[in-house]
Amino acid sequence: MTRECDERMWNLAYRLAQSGEHQNYQAIEWELGASGFRRARQLLDHKRVREKLDGMCAEARAIREHLVVPSTRCGSEPQQSPADNDRAL
Repeated sequence: MTRECDERMWNLAYRLAQSGEHQNYQAIEWELGASGFRRARQLLDHKRVREKLDGMCAEARAIREHLVVPSTRCGSEPQQSPADNDRAL
């Protein structure tokens, strides 16, 4: 049972990192703990794992920011992101 639980935790950790919604491994660790994965801290307590998750988070956030907030075109007004449109309603 523990192996299956650990596997689910790893899958969720990587999905969270790829979502672009988390700053780093610490945010993912907190999220995993809040989701009931008691061994999250222990399993993420490795430098390589933390570096991998941090890199995935940074890459996903960069992609997300690029897609959500388009760059300003020559002489045109900056476009609003979909999140800005939701707040305006």
